Amino acid sequence: MDTAKIQSSLRELGLEAWLLYDFHGSNPVARHVAGLGADRFATRRWFGLVPAEGEPTWLHHAIEAHLFTDLPGRRVRFVGYHELCRKLGEILTGLKRVAMEYHPGGAIPYVSRVDAGTIEMVRAAGPEVVSSADLVQFIEARWTKEGLASHRRAAQGLKEVLRATYDEVAQVVGAGRPIDEYTVQQFMGEQFRARRLHYDPPIVAVNANAGNPHYEPHPKKSAPLRKGDLLLTDLWCREEPEGSIWADITWMAHLGSTVPDRQREIWEIVAGARDAAVAFMKEGVAAGRRILGSEVDDVTREHIRSRGYGEYFLHRTGHSIGFEVHGNGCNVDGLETIDARQLIPHTGFSIEPGIYLPEFGVRSEIDVYMDEGSVEVTTIVQDAIVPLLP
Repeated sequence: MDTAKIQSSLRELGLEAWLLYDFHGSNPVARHVAGLGADRFATRRWFGLVPAEGEPTWLHHAIEAHLFTDLPGRRVRFVGYHELCRKLGEILTGLKRVAMEYHPGGAIPYVSRVDAGTIEMVRAAGPEVVSSADLVQFIEARWTKEGLASHRRAAQGLKEVLRATYDEVAQVVGAGRPIDEYTVQQFMGEQFRARRLHYDPPIVAVNANAGNPHYEPHPKKSAPLRKGDLLLTDLWCREEPEGSIWADITWMAHLGSTVPDRQREIWEIVAGARDAAVAFMKEGVAAGRRILGSEVDDVTREHIRSRGYGEYFLHRTGHSIGFEVHGNGCNVDGLETIDARQLIPHTGFSIEPGIYLPEFGVRSEIDVYMDEGSVEVTTIVQDAIVPLLP
């Protein structure tokens, strides 16, 4: 655990302390910050108080003291519930406000990890509980220089896998041989493994299946790919070492030589929304303005809504990217959640608007990295639906 980094962030945000809490893996943020990996899984609840000044305190069950022996600071053990409440009150003495993984109204579920009863317990001990949403972003979402470099390498891997996939699909479909979504997904997995990249099974969807944003092909439920089809591929990966940063893209292809007008029309709206979001962020950073995740979502959504397809844009514009492909930093979201956090320097996120019609769906996804003075698109940008066949 990087105590100095946490305490610096607490002071920067004007917070007295961060009260970490977990029960049986319910709060992965707390476990990651404390450095309790899968090999140190606590079956009893525990608290970790990290003040802006001074040493941390770990309040843990007596039978799990061995899990906390190498963490910085002092350790306080408890056995029964009443002893837990009493000792929690003791370690919180004098504190007026503590940050926890909580958010008013549950507006940001990535942060809302602590149950209501535990919040009541802490409040009964004296301090006000405030959201750790900004603190989580400061600690969990900011990329190091090596993290950014690993993201760039992952983005290059995605580019290579996508090109190999398009070549394979064009060859097989062009030759009139059978192939389906699941077979393409498995081919992509082989390409990732050959490059020693950690990945989740990609989304491969044609025509109406592309109209389902989280469609998954299966061996016994997979559509064939034929000439004239529209193909959506959503793929994401990172390098194998823990601590590597993910990259995530979605591209569209047409299994023919000429993209139909209707598909091209929808594509241009989606790509325009994507580009409007990037332009808004670049203008904001250049002007030194605070940019909220929900604001960027509003820009993207308005672009699609003003062209008559607002009801077909079914999800947020983008998500935080970090050690997890869906990270704990600010999301580009004013729909599913209201993420009013600021997009801060040295963080990355996706921009992925989509329009999902009954007959087909279109999505374009890029990754963006922001630092103090610039906004950079770090992944390949698709300019038009790719025709794969001559």
